[in-house]
Amino acid sequence: MKIHNIVYYVLAYIFLIVVAIFFSAPFVWLILSAFDPMASPHFRIPSEVTFRWFAGIFKPISQYYQMTPFSWIINSAIISVSVATLSTMLSIIGAYPLTRFQFRGQQVLLNIFVTLRLLPVIVIVIPITLIFARFGLLNTYLGLIVVMSALVLPFNLLIAEGYFKALPKEYEEAAMVDGLSRWEAFFKITLRLALPGIVTIWLLSFVVAWGDFLLPLVILRDPWKYPAAVGIYYWFGVYGRVEYGRISAFSILYSIPAILVFLLTRKYLMKGIYGLVSR
Repeated sequence: MKIHNIVYYVLAYIFLIVVAIFFSAPFVWLILSAFDPMASPHFRIPSEVTFRWFAGIFKPISQYYQMTPFSWIINSAIISVSVATLSTMLSIIGAYPLTRFQFRGQQVLLNIFVTLRLLPVIVIVIPITLIFARFGLLNTYLGLIVVMSALVLPFNLLIAEGYFKALPKEYEEAAMVDGLSRWEAFFKITLRLALPGIVTIWLLSFVVAWGDFLLPLVILRDPWKYPAAVGIYYWFGVYGRVEYGRISAFSILYSIPAILVFLLTRKYLMKGIYGLVSR
């Protein structure tokens, strides 16, 4: 029995080590390539360290476009923050009445929203392009933010609806007995109690918008308007070959804002996820 346990633990550790190597190898390659002056798709330790790939992020991408690759990250921040904030506000406004008022077809309406969102994004790309071209929203941040907010809204609405439903109505009723209006009770009581869930919705929306590629590629036409996800793809054609060091350095810089947002909201995020799971 003792030998059986030893074999079991050895095999378990071997399996965990293999899994760890499998998932960590791409990140290790990314970091090594960002500092390798002769970066290639092969996994190797650089013979010398260079920072020129990082320095190139703050230089114009070509003689035709004087904007720097760093502006793509700024564009991503503007788009992602706008999408996360707009979709979070709309999900709060839509979910609160669903949990405090009863009307016919209430659950059916929510199910329709979620079901429509399950359609692949590629299915609605052509209709969106035609509609936006007609109304002058093509190649604009406004059009991109609106459509991305609409796509993340159904799931945000579902999360917010579940969170508000779990909050006792008695808190609001007690506040209204003390003289507050329904809206005052909502802003002063309900929103404060729902803050972890709201932060969770905002962060999930931010992450989705930060990494979205297809919609910005279709809606935005000018390279200086691209977010970072499309900017990386743009590099594959500008130089006629893949510069792995440049792309690796930019990918690392591109990942930092999302990590920082997670670290800043981690306290509320853990509470929000725990609250959703416990329900």
